Amino acid sequence: MKQERNTLQKEVTYNTLLSLGCHPTAEEVYDKIHESYPTISKATVYRNLAVLEEKGCIRRIPKLGNGSDRYDHNMMPHYHAKCMRCGRIFDVVLENQDNLLKMAKVKDDGFSISTYNLVFEGLCEKCRAKEINQNGTQGI
Repeated sequence: MKQERNTLQKEVTYNTLLSLGCHPTAEEVYDKIHESYPTISKATVYRNLAVLEEKGCIRRIPKLGNGSDRYDHNMMPHYHAKCMRCGRIFDVVLENQDNLLKMAKVKDDGFSISTYNLVFEGLCEKCRAKEINQNGTQGI
């Protein structure tokens, strides 16, 4: 079996994801790395994000709406909430989330659920405050 190397680029990619801490896109990770390492390529960052995901070090959050995939360093079981105005992603923890997969039923008896994504949508505190200031009322 091929031994995988720990490269500086992979370490920088992981540490950058940790430092951003806001569910960044691959492009945002690349932009931040590029500030300190201007010779690094986008392909290298994208490849290292894929390797880190494959190794179970990070989680890829598939496209939410029209956006790009995002990446999460928090590997504890949790869900996400997306602000419908600014697009920021937030972690959500539910009390009984471990039971959700057990409670899920599919009409097709032969279907076996192995994983799922649950995303809540609404307005973050900043966007809600802006809307209240602009309209004088709370929207959505």
